[in-house]
Amino acid sequence: MPGLELQQFLLATLVMAAASIVQLAAGVGVALVGAPLLLAIEPRLMPVAFSAAVMVLLFGQWRANAGAVPSGLLAPAVVGIVVGTGIGMALAATWPSLASRRGCGVVILVAAALTLLAPRITPRAPVLASVGLVSGVMGGLAAVHGPLIGLAVSQLPAGAARGFLGLFWLIAQGTILVLAVPAGRADWNTPLLALSLLPGVALGAALSGPARRWLTGPRLRAGIVTLAAVAGSLLVAAG
Repeated sequence: MPGLELQQFLLATLVMAAASIVQLAAGVGVALVGAPLLLAIEPRLMPVAFSAAVMVLLFGQWRANAGAVPSGLLAPAVVGIVVGTGIGMALAATWPSLASRRGCGVVILVAAALTLLAPRITPRAPVLASVGLVSGVMGGLAAVHGPLIGLAVSQLPAGAARGFLGLFWLIAQGTILVLAVPAGRADWNTPLLALSLLPGVALGAALSGPARRWLTGPRLRAGIVTLAAVAGSLLVAAG
């Protein structure tokens, strides 16, 4: 069928609602929650229809917090992830054995542990460029950019962290969409599948207010670290 069956639509709506609440509350996590479940519901939803649907969510997250984002932080992170992705893809082509999700999971777990052990590190341009570079290499090797960038800005005030991450992931997901057509990953049915995910995004956005108000300060940082630890553990387990 071109679109989703009713049962698939209802399940996808619940998944997207949960993923959207997590994303808007913590600034990260929409892919961690949504991607594996949507893949199980209907593989055609990943990655292009999903990326198109969450663009709306990420734009809203950024716009709601844009004024709180310190200037000069995004550019070095974006440069780092672009360069790192190129390096990772080159390494994967040269040494395919390096393309390991388990290795990426270990990197994420180490980063989460270091974040807990070094709570006073302030995100600055060199730090964000380095984290972006490592995240890009991970993405180029195993298609897992990981929540490292979330860990890097977890020290910022809640609004600044959410705004930064919203724009950062907006650019990342936009890159996927730009590359989707020449890569043969999108067709005429993709917009319909993306539209079928928007009710879940809208539901999650409507229900996310209490979570956003509660997840501030130390709680926000703890939430990001927890999501990173879960993501790293799943990647290590999946190997």
